[in-house]
Amino acid sequence: MKPKHYPIAIVLAAVVGLSSFYLNSVAPAGARAAAPPAANWLEELSADRYMQHVQFLASSEMKGRASGSPELERAADYIASQFRIFGLQPAGENGTYFQAFEITTGVEIGSGNSVQIDGAALQMNRDYVPIPFSSKATAEGPVVFAGYGITAPDLQWDDYGAIDANGKIVIVFRHEPGELDRNSKFNGVNFTTHATFMNKAINARRHGAKAIIFITDPNNHGGEPDAVGPATQGVEIDDVGIPAFHATRASVEPLFKEAGRDLAEIQRNMDADLTPQSFAFDGVVGRASADVVRVRKTVRNVLGAVPGSDPELKNEWIVVGAHYDHVGLGERNSAAPSEAGKIHHGADDNASGTAGILELARLMGDGDPKPRRSVLFVTFAGEELGLLGSSHFVNRPTVALNSIAGMINMDMIGRMSSNNISVIGVGTSPDFKAWLEESNQPVGLKLGFSASGIGGSDHMSFNAKRIPVLFFFSGLHADYHRPTDTADKINATGSIQILRLAGAMTQRLADAPTRPLYTEVREQRAQGAAGGGGGYSVYFGSVPDFRDDLNGVLFADIRSESPAAKAGLKAGDLLVEFDGQPIRNLNEYSYALGTKKPGDVVAVVVERNGQRIKANVTVEARR
Repeated sequence: MKPKHYPIAIVLAAVVGLSSFYLNSVAPAGARAAAPPAANWLEELSADRYMQHVQFLASSEMKGRASGSPELERAADYIASQFRIFGLQPAGENGTYFQAFEITTGVEIGSGNSVQIDGAALQMNRDYVPIPFSSKATAEGPVVFAGYGITAPDLQWDDYGAIDANGKIVIVFRHEPGELDRNSKFNGVNFTTHATFMNKAINARRHGAKAIIFITDPNNHGGEPDAVGPATQGVEIDDVGIPAFHATRASVEPLFKEAGRDLAEIQRNMDADLTPQSFAFDGVVGRASADVVRVRKTVRNVLGAVPGSDPELKNEWIVVGAHYDHVGLGERNSAAPSEAGKIHHGADDNASGTAGILELARLMGDGDPKPRRSVLFVTFAGEELGLLGSSHFVNRPTVALNSIAGMINMDMIGRMSSNNISVIGVGTSPDFKAWLEESNQPVGLKLGFSASGIGGSDHMSFNAKRIPVLFFFSGLHADYHRPTDTADKINATGSIQILRLAGAMTQRLADAPTRPLYTEVREQRAQGAAGGGGGYSVYFGSVPDFRDDLNGVLFADIRSESPAAKAGLKAGDLLVEFDGQPIRNLNEYSYALGTKKPGDVVAVVVERNGQRIKANVTVEARR
């Protein structure tokens, strides 16, 4: 499963119950005796043509194809031009190959930022920076120190237990207690979900804070430069609801000294005694203004169609998709934050899958006979920011959603090693496993199967609409989301083998006399650690839609017999309140779930068809 902008693996573990990547291990090729007729058109797949597409999309000139960038638009135009050359019909909006939509691509820092504490003005970029998830707002009030800024009842820790943060500006340490202690109840070196900037800011807001200022804790990081900027560069950009800043220790140390406090001693006492050391400054008032503006830009899915040849089946569709965006210069979502500013080429992720779409589209567009069902080739934008392109498509499809008989997704198919390939979604139709094994006989790949249709790529948006899905994936590697994911490392021969199998499955889906049945996979729910252990102990049962233009969390699906289903929640509900707290985005939902334990009854409010509906959900243990 690919990590994404949102902590998708974490969110899904809590709300869906996903726990295991493989539900079946490697299955040998040729497990069945009889193979289907060969898909002769796939013999014309060309590694050279495939690599031409990869090299163009992953070139330095394309600057990593970030969402909202001119280079992503150039990539969209390139893909559309290839569809046109291959004879595919425009399948976007208004007779074009494009489906345009707006997404939040980043933030801009304005000129109206300021921080004053006890009358002393801090200097922007030297003493402090606003954090990208900050609200655009001004806060004024007394100043308090809230330790690590953590509330974790399951770990018997609450930095807000002895102070009143309501209406205050809070100063908190980064990280968490016992950072270097492998026996720490906070999980030591690996950190828990409580340690993130976002969760600490949400916690501060839930305690009534007007603003939050982070400083780097001195004892474990005293040897590092006391600088601002890099630490918060890759954080989420969802509006957290209060102004938020990262300041240097040096800029606030005079405040502590005047109060007779020493930062290093405070941290030593907390870590040694495992007791919060929060306190209010006597008579100290702060004023902070954050000028952070979220940038919305238009991006485009690119769609080309091969009409079906069977009069009775041509109005049904098989979607073959891949995302074509990447992370640009790595300012967001880079696996190497220290290399932000360098081109993250995205050859495997996902020029490899996009090139696969183009090569299959070329052969199917030129080929004869045509498939019985129509085939829609789609390259999605906005995937790296949270499956936004596929989410937009399934919510505003350019063909009838109920006419889509299946979806095949290719994301990172360029690094096949030892003939191994993962196929995810095998359990979403009872026919898929046998079809894959038969279609693989002339290809000879070693197939690793996962039944689940859940996972961090675009097939998930289709699975949530009860459409059978298959996701071809050659695996993560050390270059993932790094500048070193370059075209010279692509295994083109291996990619062509994967395309032979993906193409054969496309043909099989398109030519089957009856459309495949959809099967909901009952996700295994492994017993998780408590919320403080870095995961979640509770299961809710909703599948979130990752669109970013709503004030709340849209449920794309509700899993059968889950706590959410038992409470009467439905796909299409918009969650706006959880346990008395407003929910505006996935980060807030994730945080709220992490505060619960199995058996808790949670009052939620959803919006459905213009009405607010209340429900009580009894969250269950992951098992």
